[in-house]
Amino acid sequence: MVAFAWAYVVGIYVHENIKQIKIKKHGNRAKSLFKYGLQTIAAALLNPFTKLDFNIFEFLSCT
Repeated sequence: MVAFAWAYVVGIYVHENIKQIKIKKHGNRAKSLFKYGLQTIAAALLNPFTKLDFNIFEFLSCT
């Protein structure tokens, strides 16, 4: 449950502040906020040299 919440919150943050998810012609997003956040977290964990615009681990510690 904690991992789901973390991925969802990161997805919302990235969508609102960094890069918006594209809206398709039928009005739905191209991918979910959960998947967007999960991809961001996975990119940060699997490639430590990736420069992100924010500290991904601050979301987990809630600071």
